Amino acid sequence: MIPFFKWLGKIIRRSAGEAVGHLLKPGDPGYQEERTLTSNLDQNLKIITEVFGLSDDLMSRKITIGRGKKHTRAAIVYLDPLINYSQLQQGLMRSLMTVEHLPSAGITTEWLINNVISSGRVIEKDKWVEVTDEINRGSVCLFIEGLDKALLIKIVEKTSRQVDQPVVETVSRGPSDGFNEDVRTNLGLLRKRLHTSRLAVENLEIGELTKTEVKLVYLKGYIAEGLITEIKERMRRIRVDGILDSSQVEELIQDCPYSPFSTLDVTERPDKLAGNLLEGKAALMFDNTPFSLIIPATLGAQVQSPQDYYDRYWYSSFIRLLRWMALLIALLGPSLYIAIITFHQELLPTPLLMTILISREGVPFPALAEALLMELTFEVLREAGLRLPRAFGQTISIVGAIVIGQTAVNAGLVSPAMVIVVALTAIATFTIPSSSLANSVRILRFLFMFFAASFGLIGVLVGFSILSYHLCSLRSFGVPYLTPLAPVSLSDLKDTLIRAPAWKMRFRPRLIGYTDPQRQNANLIPRPTRMRGKTSNKKRRKK
Repeated sequence: MIPFFKWLGKIIRRSAGEAVGHLLKPGDPGYQEERTLTSNLDQNLKIITEVFGLSDDLMSRKITIGRGKKHTRAAIVYLDPLINYSQLQQGLMRSLMTVEHLPSAGITTEWLINNVISSGRVIEKDKWVEVTDEINRGSVCLFIEGLDKALLIKIVEKTSRQVDQPVVETVSRGPSDGFNEDVRTNLGLLRKRLHTSRLAVENLEIGELTKTEVKLVYLKGYIAEGLITEIKERMRRIRVDGILDSSQVEELIQDCPYSPFSTLDVTERPDKLAGNLLEGKAALMFDNTPFSLIIPATLGAQVQSPQDYYDRYWYSSFIRLLRWMALLIALLGPSLYIAIITFHQELLPTPLLMTILISREGVPFPALAEALLMELTFEVLREAGLRLPRAFGQTISIVGAIVIGQTAVNAGLVSPAMVIVVALTAIATFTIPSSSLANSVRILRFLFMFFAASFGLIGVLVGFSILSYHLCSLRSFGVPYLTPLAPVSLSDLKDTLIRAPAWKMRFRPRLIGYTDPQRQNANLIPRPTRMRGKTSNKKRRKK
């Protein structure tokens, strides 16, 4: 029986793989994998109509190129929502319909490209699968009688929003432009910051149906070749029907899929992406989403904010240390309170202990139930604030938290001290710049609360030891997740827990930018220049 079920499982997996790998089988109306175009215009129009089937937004129009006895029939085919009508009418159609004389040798695609078509990016295709892909991307297809090739003219109507401020990664000082849903616009924002021919952009495509456009960007000569090869190999293994956002690719290419921590960094800021590329990292930029993936990622990089490099290093170092402290509070705050109140009351000063005991008098629940009730309430309010309209969502979530917290205290369900601890924990979570890291901390906080309620501080220490071991074992495309903390790199610590002055940042990160480690000259510390022609104070006194 066991061999039979193994054989049956192989058949099911194989059929599922074929269903994903070849969504259109031979015989289906849209299956044109190896078929090429014909030289018959009417037959080409019939085939393209069969391929798109019941698509009312597929438009076709027959035209005549040339006047008099010598003319050629042609047709343009396009998808109505994707085309810019002004460019189509004033550019392409006017150019084609004003041709008077055709070449004596006959019309060719080269002649059309060089002498007639002046608008848009023009490419030449002879396979149906390539023609249909370009039409789906917003190209106008030009079929010509007597030619077994088609011209695809890019006349795309831009439907993405304008460049605006980043929504998630906001700063008070620094650039205020962020990525949008158009990958070409995002590449332009990146090239505005990196005016160099070393910036490499490689085109990738994933999704059998969506055919999502992905750009692999990196700086040639600054990145390890093995990293680029590994990224391409992991992207090549993705065989799905569709990719709608970068988060789906993030789950498919990360090193540890069962870890609560993401081993890829996410950004919507072009300045942050450019800074990471200068360190020797790579990035994946996706069409239809403003969020790009930075590879590799470390825990220290996810705690940093772009504003750290725009403020004075003294203030940036203070804020970064405060952020690390907030990370620990967000992770261990409720669990430490539960452990001390339940098992280790002797650790508190007597006046503080008496105040907490008086506030807990009449509360019918243990500390764990109190914390779970308040934490879950805050999570529900936070989620409700995200779903409500932006105009009053934040206001309602804040007012709801205040009203519910005060009502719960007055009703004797929770103690005021627990409300303070939970509120402080929620505020500390908001200081984490990376949303994926903040979400991981929110999940792990509940596990530490159960450890604390079961075993006290010993349980918290054991849980933290397990978490530390797990973080030390994580890798992001071969780079340790805790670098430069573990393994320790003293030269990189100046940009991890604190932010050293800019003239101290001489080398790139040791485990990432080892291909070309030096990023600036030595002895860049600013010094006042001695003014020539002026005597010193000592000489003036002698005179």
